[in-house]
Amino acid sequence: MKFLRICSTALVLLLSATIAHAQGFEQSSFPAGLGKPELKYHLLVPEGVTITNKKGEVYKAGQIVVVPGSNVTILESAYVKKQMNDTAFKSSFVNETSYSGMPEEKVRDYAIVSVKVPEGVTVQSPGKTITGPSSVTLMVTMAGMNATPDTIPAESWNTMGGWSGWNK
Repeated sequence: MKFLRICSTALVLLLSATIAHAQGFEQSSFPAGLGKPELKYHLLVPEGVTITNKKGEVYKAGQIVVVPGSNVTILESAYVKKQMNDTAFKSSFVNETSYSGMPEEKVRDYAIVSVKVPEGVTVQSPGKTITGPSSVTLMVTMAGMNATPDTIPAESWNTMGGWSGWNK
């Protein structure tokens, strides 16, 4: 009898963990809104996008860049849909053509993130080049997104222009 209780408890815990994992990016650790200053965000560079930081380091699709939480805003899906009619918003959305043609069920696999682009940093995609000081909107895959405590000193962030590589 005790064995069955342990097994049923283990099954409930396993199902709970599976459900929490399946919810993806919309979990409480990544709510829409301003990024947490005490965290650094790991973002997978989207297909067709190239980022050059202040030190001249280049990050291409499939590589992970790290940005301080104070430079990140996670946008609500409803807000993004509404803003797609605004040409100013679309001009800073480097991979908006991928977003525009994507079915709703696929959009759930991505997060739309606005990131400050400090002076000396360039973000490029076909037909768009955004240089700092500015901000850029990126559609990033949730599977490649992560947040960890920010232990990088402020002077290092300044040297890199607020963008650093993870798997360089």
